[in-house]
Amino acid sequence: MTQPPGAPQWWQQQGPPTGASPQQQYTHPAPQPNSTSFGGSFSSEYGGFGAFDSSSPAKRAKSRKPWIIGVAAAVVLSVGGGVAAWATGVFAGEVLDQDSLHEGIATVLRESYGEHDVRNVSCPDDQQIKAGHTFDCTVDVAGKPKTIRVRVLNDKPQYEVGAPH
Repeated sequence: MTQPPGAPQWWQQQGPPTGASPQQQYTHPAPQPNSTSFGGSFSSEYGGFGAFDSSSPAKRAKSRKPWIIGVAAAVVLSVGGGVAAWATGVFAGEVLDQDSLHEGIATVLRESYGEHDVRNVSCPDDQQIKAGHTFDCTVDVAGKPKTIRVRVLNDKPQYEVGAPH
């Protein structure tokens, strides 16, 4: 659709006739605060267009501080638990029971070696139940300190008690 030259376009405002006062622009009055006008204004006491933009409190990123504190606490607890388990020998594998070991050594010395006065059997703590593992224990036989070599035979646990020397 073409228009004759000099004719105003549909988007242009037609000014006053020629020879009249200079062209005036129509402006809409700014809305007054707390007014109830609805004509053409998009702002209101509730925020208008900007009420739901990304800077509103509802859309802001939440703090990561609780997550960081929670993860740090979990790491500290798991590391502390691992160290405590290691210190108590949980990862050392199965070990010989001290009371049973001392009693068994005294029984073998009495029954197999004929030593009737056996006292104060003492072996190192936490001896592993592993085939071939050897260690020395001390014992008083007839009032004299003696050393005994003990060798673990298998994982049952069965062990061999050497002669006192």
